[in-house]
Amino acid sequence: MDAVLTAALQSAPQLGIGGVAVWLVVLLLRRESSSEERHTAELKRVNDAHDAELSELRADVAALRRQLDDLQLKLDIEREERRKAEDMAAAALRNSGGGG
Repeated sequence: MDAVLTAALQSAPQLGIGGVAVWLVVLLLRRESSSEERHTAELKRVNDAHDAELSELRADVAALRRQLDDLQLKLDIEREERRKAEDMAAAALRNSGGGG
């Protein structure tokens, strides 16, 4: 880039002010274009990383929901068994005449 700049500055008197102005505009446009491409690539990288993280979190949430459903089912079964045991104990107490 320094060589191009040096060559352009050396030929500036031959190009005139208009030529130098055009050259500066082209230089700035090229710089902005490469900056924009880097920015676009960075945004794509960030978006891809974000999408991957969201997918992982969604999978984690789905697994936790399945686990919660399993635990809720086990709790419901345990409660039902406990109620049955309490009912059986109360019936046995009544049948034995010790209910009061």
